[in-house]
Amino acid sequence: MAELKNGFKARTVNGGEFTVLEFLGGGGQGNVYKVSFGGREMALKWYHKSTVEKMKNPKEFYENLRNNIRKGAPTKAFLWPEELSEWLDGSFGYLMQLRPQGFEELTRFLIWDPKKRRMKAQFSGITARCNAAINIIEGFRALHNDGYSYQDLNNGNFFIDPKNGNVLICDNDNVSERGVNFGIAGKQRYMAPEVVLGGSPDKRSDRFSLAVILFRMLFIEHPLEGKYSTPPCMTPELEKKFYGTDPVFVLDPEDDRNAANNQLNTNTLRFWKIYPEYIRDLFVESFSKKSVQPPYDRVIERTWLDAFVRLRSETVACPHCGKETFISEGYTVSCMYCGGPLTCRGGIKFKRFEVPAFGGVKLYDGQVSETEGDFHKLVGEIVRNKKDPSKLALRNLTENVWNVKLPDNSVRSVEPDGVMPLIKDFVVNIGNAEGTVY
Repeated sequence: MAELKNGFKARTVNGGEFTVLEFLGGGGQGNVYKVSFGGREMALKWYHKSTVEKMKNPKEFYENLRNNIRKGAPTKAFLWPEELSEWLDGSFGYLMQLRPQGFEELTRFLIWDPKKRRMKAQFSGITARCNAAINIIEGFRALHNDGYSYQDLNNGNFFIDPKNGNVLICDNDNVSERGVNFGIAGKQRYMAPEVVLGGSPDKRSDRFSLAVILFRMLFIEHPLEGKYSTPPCMTPELEKKFYGTDPVFVLDPEDDRNAANNQLNTNTLRFWKIYPEYIRDLFVESFSKKSVQPPYDRVIERTWLDAFVRLRSETVACPHCGKETFISEGYTVSCMYCGGPLTCRGGIKFKRFEVPAFGGVKLYDGQVSETEGDFHKLVGEIVRNKKDPSKLALRNLTENVWNVKLPDNSVRSVEPDGVMPLIKDFVVNIGNAEGTVY
């Protein structure tokens, strides 16, 4: 079937009827339309008949999609299929939530706009970029915990609000509970080497794709595209080599065949030295030989999550120019924009995380929890004394009273919206969690 016309009607497998309202966009697998269904406006993805014909087993793909709808989305961050159409003229489609206003496709964060001399979409700051990374990592983790893996993953799978880093994950029709390869033609640039070479996707291959996505979010360019892997004429054989049989990281400390250079990797070279060493080390590990060759040892989601949560805590507004920059606990560093000095002398140590003591640093539930917590729920914020900015305190942003034990073993209470001074060896209890000022 060609492009669906406005007014086109079809039924879902559950007996409902939807009506096409307008064409929204097209892609390699199919077109997306705004439709009316049950009093709601929703998005319809309708597959090209040629896409269905190229599938290894269209009926199995259809049933897998139907099962995913029954099971439901891993988290609210997924634009998950909600209704499945009946077959019609050798094709079908599914309904999902419409993308809200304000969200930009990740692709736009990676494309240069020559007229405006900036990327087509830009994060409001480093905190928003960290939030986006945390949201994507959490999405992968929830997906894997539910027994799913992706079939086709690329920069088009993610819609991001540049103001705050909220994320919506789309194209989840290609998700499989069993990791069975349905023959969906993905982009080799985002595939793990073993999938490029014909292997079936699973959570290990997803972790490689996740590392590629995170690298591009920070450094814009591709981690495997340097002087060795960008020939004058790319052929299918070379593509298979560069992404499958012999991929080489552009910043591999042990193999410089594909080294980054100023013509191809301007952003990578510029930003690589800005991010902290623990972030750089994870990318080196993610694209090292042990990751691109059997047994494909990959960085797990929790490791990435801890790293980006830490990075967000070390991101502050410069007191001199107001732009977001990094601090380093125990050191005086220079703002990456104005060069002004920022000194961080200590912090608060919880069981899993350490939070630097610097004005403006925010504390989240997931950082104080001894097990799993919410990395988006604020529980505290470090504030400066208005009369003496060198003195810091932690403001209680919860609805509960905190207890603080002093070095002499006396205990004080901190009411909601109250503050506790950040003095060495003070111990604060937030719920069941304990943090020590150092």
